[in-house]
Amino acid sequence: MKIIRAYIITALICMCITASAAFVFIADENAKKISLGQESAVLVIGSADKRLSPQETDISPAAKKAVEILKKAAGIAPPPVSNIYWLVVTAGKTET
Repeated sequence: MKIIRAYIITALICMCITASAAFVFIADENAKKISLGQESAVLVIGSADKRLSPQETDISPAAKKAVEILKKAAGIAPPPVSNIYWLVVTAGKTET
């Protein structure tokens, strides 16, 4: 029971840290938009159109780099985190 509790606590801590970092980046980006006078912005993931308007930003290169970094980090993480990563990866590969 202690092991399951440790896994749950570790997963919650990881999710809280990730969410906090995302909120910091979102707030920083919104502050830049407000200070530069931009009214709206559009985030595009994997657009086939190379010509984007000035208000659109393609974030697919950053997303791919983040996935690679997360895979490396999960590989060297301590057992609770690496096991959670393994469960997520294998759950996505199961055939139904």
